[in-house]
Amino acid sequence: MSQPAAAPAKTDAARQLLAGPRGSLPVPLRMLLINVDGQRGEDELLAIARSLGLDEQALQTLRHLGLLTPREATAPAADPAAELRRLMRAKMFALDLAGRMLAGRDSELRASAREVDSESRFLEWLADAAGRIEAVASVDRARLFRERVAEAAV
Repeated sequence: MSQPAAAPAKTDAARQLLAGPRGSLPVPLRMLLINVDGQRGEDELLAIARSLGLDEQALQTLRHLGLLTPREATAPAADPAAELRRLMRAKMFALDLAGRMLAGRDSELRASAREVDSESRFLEWLADAAGRIEAVASVDRARLFRERVAEAAV
């Protein structure tokens, strides 16, 4: 089990990559990188990686790309209030987009969105929303939904 002081954090290169246009980083890796905050240990990040369909090597891949570093080698973690605002913006964007993609069949998603108050709950809700979009529309629409939400979550 990893110790909190060794929790991975984003490098300056990672922050630049996330602030710019969507690059060559695949969407699931980008979503995982967004969740790296210098507070979550490797075990928690690996659970998030698995929920995104990534394998155990995902964190190593981000390290190899120069996007992760141990927390003590970086500035202090981001402001919790700023992180909450980012999460709420992503949630509202995702809710609006899911409503349009589901064409009025989103009442259960809207109700469950009220319970989203953390990054992990948001990821669970996002997986549920993508599954509903896939069932109603297609795999491609669900993938597009995830990609657009990942872009908005930066």
